Amino acid sequence: MDISKTLKMNLEKHNPHWKEKFVYDYPIKRELFLVLLKNIKNKQIITVSGLRRTGKTVIIKQLIDYLIEKSTNRTKILYFSFDEEQPKIEELINEFTRLANIELSNEEIFIFLDEIQKLPDWQDQIKYYYDNFKIKFIVSGSSSLFIRKKVKESLAGRSFDFHLKPLNFKEFLLFRNKKEVLEKQNIFKNEIKKEFEIYIRKQFIDTLNEDNEFSREYVKSILEKIIHIDIPKVFPIENEELLFKLLRIIATNPGMIIEYENLGKEIGINRITLSNYLFYLEEAFLIKKIYNYSKNMLTSEKKSKKFYINSNSFFEFLNSQVDESKVIENLIAIETPSRFFWRTPFKEEVDFILELDEGKKLLPVEVKYRNTILDKDSKGVVKFCIKNNLKEGLILTKDYEAIKVVGNIKISFVPVWKWMLET
Repeated sequence: MDISKTLKMNLEKHNPHWKEKFVYDYPIKRELFLVLLKNIKNKQIITVSGLRRTGKTVIIKQLIDYLIEKSTNRTKILYFSFDEEQPKIEELINEFTRLANIELSNEEIFIFLDEIQKLPDWQDQIKYYYDNFKIKFIVSGSSSLFIRKKVKESLAGRSFDFHLKPLNFKEFLLFRNKKEVLEKQNIFKNEIKKEFEIYIRKQFIDTLNEDNEFSREYVKSILEKIIHIDIPKVFPIENEELLFKLLRIIATNPGMIIEYENLGKEIGINRITLSNYLFYLEEAFLIKKIYNYSKNMLTSEKKSKKFYINSNSFFEFLNSQVDESKVIENLIAIETPSRFFWRTPFKEEVDFILELDEGKKLLPVEVKYRNTILDKDSKGVVKFCIKNNLKEGLILTKDYEAIKVVGNIKISFVPVWKWMLET
């Protein structure tokens, strides 16, 4: 069978929405869906990257349903996945325009390209069509780092880039069919707390109603594909097992401060190799690094750094026995846009420093996942507030809730589950 016949068959297979009255009908929307809607009519290419199995393809098909609902001609919407076949963009568009009987010069069309990382030089191929025709491209891929690198190289200024994370707690409740519980939190407080205990280790849609053994194998398959397939496509990897070893070290003590020289000696590699491998894991969105806070970012870069794994679901495979308080600390690290913690030579410390109002306001956040809260638990938050002339701090607890004033500083004590639903 020649290429054109194979491509024609695949286009028909990938685009059932060309048939009248067809809908993909995925009713539950991720929060990112609404963000993408605001950009669906802009000229810029939309790129959606994220871990495998976070729901990128579903969001694409929800966008297609939306366009059709808003009277976009079905046959002017193309979806193609490069998972099985990797035709050139030119071949794909030529076959599409032939089948749909449209002229690129006259038509506004939407092209959705999934698993784009499997197509070599995709960014250069897209750039030509972006610059010369009325085509709105929406591309997605499982290998986040691959997409980000290619966008930086060739599509600077031509794209809006988005990252799809595993489920947040609100989305978790919706996918667990708990919409009423979410809407009536005061009535269903106890049920929400029970759901939260499940959520803190299950953030992939396919694992929500499965047992721990299934979740472990599921996460294992995701991590193996990223480490053995995705990362080596982009970076020079000589020892893939070292990537796994570093992940397990971080999962054993999330929030650990890594001294590159010391850890390198301990595991038998030099400081540069360790630094590179941690960078690869970070670029692949498998770990998150945060800096010791300083008003001067260059100073922060030189200070010690904390590391977390980038989904609590990974604990099931990497270290299912990790302490509960550390699991919650890890959750706050990845569910907030936190870039900083705070630690002084005098052992004054705050877990996270959040930047609010586009960096104009700081909020020190300490995680104390228990119900017995002592006066000393707010000491670090108070010290940071005094040092930086702040009026408010936050301590996240298991179920304790209160507001206390220390001097002229208001310290709010809020249960983690409640705070995550309010932010």
